[in-house]
Parts: sequence; structure tokens; C-alpha cells
Amino acid sequence: MIRQFVGYQSPKVKSLKLLYSLIRKLGPIKVSSLTETTGYKHTTCVRLLDELVQEGLIYDTGLGVSSGGRRPAMYEINPTAYYLVGVEITNLFTTVLLLDLNLTIIKSKKLKMSSESTGEYTLNFVTKSVDELLEHNNIDREQLLGIGVGVLDPIEQENVINTDSFLADGWENLNIVNYLEEANNCPVLLNNGTNLAALAEYRLNYRKENENIVFVSSDMGIRCGIIQQGKLINNKNEMDDAFGHMIIDIHGKRCSCGSYGCLQAYSSLPAIREEVIKRMKRGETTSLKESIKDVEKISYHQILEALENEDPLCLEVIKEAANYFGIGLTNLIYLLRPDVVICGGTLVPKPLFFELASDVAQKKMEKYSSSPVNIIKSTTPYNIVAQGAGCIVFDYFTEEMM
Repeated sequence: MIRQFVGYQSPKVKSLKLLYSLIRKLGPIKVSSLTETTGYKHTTCVRLLDELVQEGLIYDTGLGVSSGGRRPAMYEINPTAYYLVGVEITNLFTTVLLLDLNLTIIKSKKLKMSSESTGEYTLNFVTKSVDELLEHNNIDREQLLGIGVGVLDPIEQENVINTDSFLADGWENLNIVNYLEEANNCPVLLNNGTNLAALAEYRLNYRKENENIVFVSSDMGIRCGIIQQGKLINNKNEMDDAFGHMIIDIHGKRCSCGSYGCLQAYSSLPAIREEVIKRMKRGETTSLKESIKDVEKISYHQILEALENEDPLCLEVIKEAANYFGIGLTNLIYLLRPDVVICGGTLVPKPLFFELASDVAQKKMEKYSSSPVNIIKSTTPYNIVAQGAGCIVFDYFTEEMM
């Protein structure tokens, strides 16, 4: 039935979709609350809910409390009625998640990107992973609603990503959506990864408490996704990386964009790699020298591993990057005044980065102690983009698309 929620809908299907969407957002919820919200008569609402129950889309949780008479039904969506696949593609890893309708991760597959990871190789890995995830979990392909894909690079027309960051060729002019739709025979949706991370965090953790959140990511680039009044603010005119080009030092380093002093030039992975190479050439002590012959060929993976092992040189570089990130974070909070700021991306789980950056931001905002902003780590920093990618597929069937 859920596939009938897309395209032309009869008045009855529109009513079923509305009830299902409300239960998804507000469940567990009782009939009286649904009739109050929709304006439907009690008998009409009960009849429509019974149809959703018969279709296996919702169920009575049994959580209703009786005030003297019959226990009221409390409805929630059935999270295993259908399934979603969420994908994140970066130049470090490609992640494929099998999700239920609550965005709970059932199983995952991960590809470490290398010089062999061409566009077709990577998308074939995604398709193979989808097949294996469904088979190993005994899920019929008819139960797969679709595949969502999140990327951190700018998305051009025709669903092509504009990037020079991949180690392998074969990404230019590759229509990701068409390729995956033909291989998997299901809807495929593509969006900016940071937007998807913001959406997933909101839906998983904040929907009932906070309507204004910001998700910031420090990775290959520095980006932010914004939820205002419960709505995802989509970036226009290829400005999804604008946060990374906020000027934090007018006399600072030259950025890849041509300006000077951008946050990107201090706190992104490329900036950190550049600083590590510079310090190694000066002869500073680091464990990286043991495994690297040509300092110019040091990889992001090697730097991240050294960070995990608390290499002294890498820790010093991270401290500086975190300090600048905290300054940028402060500026962003002053502009947007969110209730919550969630930090994600590759660097956040690594030693020192989040702790130092959030401490810098909180200290700089001490003047406004009566209006505190909660700065926290992402709940699943390595999977949150892919969870958001699954979320947009579910939204495609149940929400009015933004």
C-alpha cells in the first residue's frame, strides 16, 4: 500500500497517507489525538486505522492506559513492514546500511576507497551489498522501498557529482541515480551528505523536543546542515560548503577557493594533511616516519590512524585545527541561534578534536550564559549520513517533499 502514497492519490489514499505520516511523527498516539489533529470523525478515523493495521503498516503498542473503561489503542508504525538502504559515498569510505523504517541499522557493508574504486566499481559494490544484505536477512526485494545516497561533494545537474577528491577515475559524468536505479530496479534518491546527517539526527533524536538544530561536519570539506522549525533548509546555488568558507582570519592561509583565511584552510582533512607534511619536513618527531618513504604521498588513512595512536605531531596539528573550528562554530551559532549543534564527520570521533572545538565555542559564548546552546557529538558519526539517506527514501513516500 505504501507505494500508493506517491503520485496521484484518491481522497481515501490521501487520508491513509496523512494518518500514517502523523503516526510516524507522533507515535505512539491514540485515536482521539489523531481525530483532533486531522478533523476526521471518530468512526472514519477508526476505519482508516483498521485498514492500515490490516496492511501491516501500523500496530497497537498496547501502551494505552485506561481511565476506567476500555484501554485506548496507541498506534505506532510497524518498522519491519518495509526496509530502506542508505548509502554514503566519500573518498575515504563507501558505507551501505540496511535500515528498518525507524532508521535502525540492521546490517552494514563498508568499502575502503582506493585507486581501484572507480565510479562503476563503487556503484557495483553498492548493488552487490544491497543483494547480500537482503539475502542474508531473509528480506524479500519487494519490501525494499528504495536506496538513498549521500555525497559530500557538490551535486551538479543530472545527478553527477563534481569532484576531484577521489583517488580513482570514472566519476566524471557518471549519473549515480540512473546507474543504481537500473541495477537495483527501485527508486534512488541523491542529496548532500551534511543535509542528510542533519535530517537523520533530527528524526532520530530531536523531533519531539527541538525544532532548530544545526549539524556541522569536518571532513574533506567543512559543511553544515540546518533544520529550522522542523524543516530541512536545502542549500541553493552550489553553496552547500559555505560554512567552510567563512573567513576566520583575514590575513590567513590561502584557501582552495582563492580567498584567504577560510575555515576550510585550517580545519579540514586536506588542511590537516598539508600541515602534517609541512611539520614532517621540518623534522618534527612522529611515528609516521617509520611507515612512509615519501612524505608527499602520506594518505588521509595514515594520518587518521596515527591520530588514533595519539601521535604527538598529529595531536598538535589537531589542536590547532580544533581551535579554528571552535571559532567558526561560534560564528555559526551567533548567526543561527540553534537549540542544538551536532558535530559529526571523520574528525569528531578522533582524539581531542571535538572536546577542544566545543570548549573554544562555549568559552566564547559565555557572555550569553542565559541562552545556552547544547554542542554534542553525533550519535553515530560514521553512519549518520547513510541513515539520513535512508530517511529521504521514506520521506519520498510519506512526506510532502521539500
